[in-house]
Amino acid sequence: MTVTVTPTLEPIGQVLTPEEYDALPENSLREFVDGVVHVMATPTYWHQQVAQELRAALKGLKPMDLRVTGELEIRLGDTLRRNPDVLVVAAAGLDRGACRVLPEHVELAVEIVSPGSESTDRQVKPHEYARAGIPHYWRVEIDPELVVHTFRLGDRGYVETGVFTSGDVVAAPGLSWARVKVDELTDEG
Repeated sequence: MTVTVTPTLEPIGQVLTPEEYDALPENSLREFVDGVVHVMATPTYWHQQVAQELRAALKGLKPMDLRVTGELEIRLGDTLRRNPDVLVVAAAGLDRGACRVLPEHVELAVEIVSPGSESTDRQVKPHEYARAGIPHYWRVEIDPELVVHTFRLGDRGYVETGVFTSGDVVAAPGLSWARVKVDELTDEG
């Protein structure tokens, strides 16, 4: 019996033009940073659980003109694409075949901090999202305990508007509809 192994088509670490990147198949979770392809690590169970529960909570609260999703790419620039863990997007900015969204359609981007992504999620991505004009950013810390940090776009980047822990209800200025109980973001809540 012969087994054929098909090599991956993912150009990890390669420099691509925006057109080459856009032509890649849509079956991989990746980011495009300064023209270089970065494949994202598989999130831990806990990371996935918190993301899933947050998406479910926001879906139940959102206005009719917004959509809640995950794993959609934000096109922040020709050579910069990011995949937040949770996105709240204007329905007008999406179609059924969408795998990318423009930042002007994004109302909220959420990153869940994982080992290996700490500095990117805490420093780099908020700067990129703010520069793109995304009005709200939430950072969710999951270790050692669940903490939700909320930010709103100001004149010179994001301004922290709240820190929420167990027992709290997230209340972010400008997102009055998004009142999420922190304890409901776990399978234990």
